[in-house]
Amino acid sequence: MEFGTLFLATLEPCWLWWLILSALAFILGAIVGCLLCSNKKKLRELEVDNAALQARSTNWEKDYMGLKYQHEQLEGTLKEIRAKLNSCEADKRILESKLAQAGEGEGRVELSAGPTSVVGMGRSSNPDDLTKIEGIGPKIEGLLNAGGIHTWKELANTTVERLQEILDEAGKRFGLAKPDSWPRQAALAAAGEWEALQKLQDELQGGIDKS
Repeated sequence: MEFGTLFLATLEPCWLWWLILSALAFILGAIVGCLLCSNKKKLRELEVDNAALQARSTNWEKDYMGLKYQHEQLEGTLKEIRAKLNSCEADKRILESKLAQAGEGEGRVELSAGPTSVVGMGRSSNPDDLTKIEGIGPKIEGLLNAGGIHTWKELANTTVERLQEILDEAGKRFGLAKPDSWPRQAALAAAGEWEALQKLQDELQGGIDKS
């Protein structure tokens, strides 16, 4: 009887420790399981975030390639516009040169000896034809008429400054015309002094005194 009681008293603490250790193991296992589940959840969240970032990165790359393509297209368009602009500037210079030549031609009247000289033309042509004045062509005659000058006498009484003003108002195409001798020529024409006019015009070049 005493032996059985002693044996039970000896075993009693072992069962108690076993129970305590089992409880601790269970608690630790539960804690570790909770931590693992939490980490797995965070890992899944991180994987989702990473996938979203990769999708955004892909979209950004697509946007970048699209913008790069548009930039290349705009550069090509800009080069074409610059080439067209250079071509237009070249055409402009050509036109300006042609206008200057036209203005120079407008400012000249070819004279020759014989029956076509100014003497013959003055006697046989209509009076007060302003184109008989060297340096005045049909277009400049129209400008002078618009400015109130229709006859040789009116031209003779007009100052060179006023004539130059009429030409300047008409634009650059008449910039080569020089009216310095027009009043003198007109005075001789109005007086019927054709030989003197012919002599004066022989000394002129396009209405300009060559000396």
